[in-house]
Amino acid sequence: MRKQTFSVEIEANPNDLLQMKHYLNKWKPDFVSISNLSRYSYEEMVQCARYIQTDLNIPVVIHLTGLTHTKDQIKKAFNQLVNLNIHNLLLVRGNIHHNMQIKNDFKYASDLIKYVNQLDKDSRINIIAGCYPDTHTLAESLSEDVKYLKKKVNTGVDSLISLMCFDNDRVYKFLEKTREYDINVPIRIGIMPITDTFKKHYLEHNDVKMPKFFDTTEDLLNDGIKFAVNQINELYEHNVNGIHLYTHNDWMVSDRVFEQIKQNL
Repeated sequence: MRKQTFSVEIEANPNDLLQMKHYLNKWKPDFVSISNLSRYSYEEMVQCARYIQTDLNIPVVIHLTGLTHTKDQIKKAFNQLVNLNIHNLLLVRGNIHHNMQIKNDFKYASDLIKYVNQLDKDSRINIIAGCYPDTHTLAESLSEDVKYLKKKVNTGVDSLISLMCFDNDRVYKFLEKTREYDINVPIRIGIMPITDTFKKHYLEHNDVKMPKFFDTTEDLLNDGIKFAVNQINELYEHNVNGIHLYTHNDWMVSDRVFEQIKQNL
């Protein structure tokens, strides 16, 4: 794995296998995380993961959410994934949305992380958790948020991936605060090009602070790509551990970003 990594997040759309093959072979990311959006089934997520890891020989990360799973469901998924030689899990609480069937076993991400570590008696799993440069909506301040992040990491986390943030100064302040709290695991910064109104809706749903250019642009596609490229290149120059590109399976946009950041890889 590179000193400064490049990884991507994709959706588990089985109809996108040809695009996955073309672009992932071209980009050669250090790993691919596969989100568990409700419009795709767990079985489809596993199908994509097996294809990417077995056929394309790229490590995969599977997302599991605490709010929507019971302990029995997590145990079943854990055993299945280990048997498939999938050892990287992104464990998150999950966002509450309309018609969501919430279970009661895992109130917080740390509860899910503790449970998976209990299952992982042979230390086979690499556990990844989320973090929030813009500060989690449930925290009153950055310091409070990072204090709880430290507790989460101490439950047994190997690395972190941030939710997207569109202000590098806030990213640097967040990273400085994590050092103050002796959080020493790798932190990869999540970046998502904003190139259409659907992505704007997605960000608003996740309470992400929008960049200023969005309100004034007359060319959202090209300005969104330019903004993402500039942000990523600056982050690499500041020696962040890695960039995690949220693609939403927008292959053409993601490829245009890749073409303008690949000199840093």
